[in-house]
Amino acid sequence: MNSVLLFALIIIFGVIPFGIVFLRVIYKKTIVFKIGVVIFLPAMFCTIVAYIVGYYGLLSLVWAVPLCFAALMISNLATKRFIQRPIVRLREKIDEMGRGVFAASKSESKHKQDEIGDIYRSFKNLAVNLHNTAIFADAIAHNNFEHEYTLASEDDELGKALTNMRDELKKAKAAEKQQTIEQEKEAWTANGIAIFNDLLRQETSNLEAMSQKFISKLTDYIGVVQGGVFIINEDDAEHIKYELKGAVAYSRAKHMEKDFEIGIGLVGQCAYERAPIYLNEIPDNYMEITSGLGESNPNYVLLMPAIMNDKVYAVIELASFGKIDEYKINFLTKISDALSSTISMLKINSSTAKLLEESKDKADMLAEQSEVLKQSYEELRATQEDLARKEAMLRELEERYNIHLEDAEA
Repeated sequence: MNSVLLFALIIIFGVIPFGIVFLRVIYKKTIVFKIGVVIFLPAMFCTIVAYIVGYYGLLSLVWAVPLCFAALMISNLATKRFIQRPIVRLREKIDEMGRGVFAASKSESKHKQDEIGDIYRSFKNLAVNLHNTAIFADAIAHNNFEHEYTLASEDDELGKALTNMRDELKKAKAAEKQQTIEQEKEAWTANGIAIFNDLLRQETSNLEAMSQKFISKLTDYIGVVQGGVFIINEDDAEHIKYELKGAVAYSRAKHMEKDFEIGIGLVGQCAYERAPIYLNEIPDNYMEITSGLGESNPNYVLLMPAIMNDKVYAVIELASFGKIDEYKINFLTKISDALSSTISMLKINSSTAKLLEESKDKADMLAEQSEVLKQSYEELRATQEDLARKEAMLRELEERYNIHLEDAEA
């Protein structure tokens, strides 16, 4: 009995600890350590049982065999717990990834520090990265180019490719948006040119009516609060000036008697320089002092000359509380050419009509004078005929008198 106990104590407190330490040192943090422990412990247990059977005889097999079988069952459970179960979990994770499921399960537990645990964590990290990549790709598919994506590492080729694709698509989207904006601006400009060409074609007789319709439509189309159009007046060649013929302020017509000579005020300066004038940060009293409109205090003032054949026929003045975009300024440059052409034609028509009226007046005057001359001629002719009759009567009386005198002398 004492020898059995001594043998068991040697195995339990000597061989088993030494064997476990030995396996731990050689196979630290590996699956081999767990396999070695699962095999080593039952073997040591069976060794003790075998020694006891040899000491007490075959009759001890009655209880030794079930005891060894129980040890094997415990070893089997340990094998399933520490070896088979992690492998099964790893296989399930690989199957999930094979089905395209990359999201991490909430029920996942922390794995041991061994090869299987390392492989599982690697696959888990791969799944997380693929899941993040899928979310990122879906965001890109929905044109969400601001979605953040963190590379798995400096060598993440898929992540780099996706971020490069995101950046290129973002640039393409921005370019497409800019192109759409440019196309809208071009369409807006083309439509405006057609509108104002049609408006100017309709007004070919009245300069004031044309000016008022033109500036009213222009302020609404460009989106400014005030506008005026100043037309050239060349009645006095030494003092050429620009007169306000049409004005709009907050969609209400303003009847103002205002004109500017060349070089005087913003209007005159614009006509003198023959170039646009664009001012911002206007002082509170600037419009009332210098500009041709007055009453309000806008933040931006734009003056555009209407030039044809190096001659300024008009100056367009616009005032706005907001900035006037560059494409609108370019549009105003284009329609100012059409305006100068229309003003030139209206002035030519007006001058022609005036000359025709003067010619008609002169013709009427000549006709009246001709009628007077004709009447005078008729009166003169009648007077001459009357004098001729009287002269004939005098001659006849004279002849009779002479005959009578000769008869008396005879």
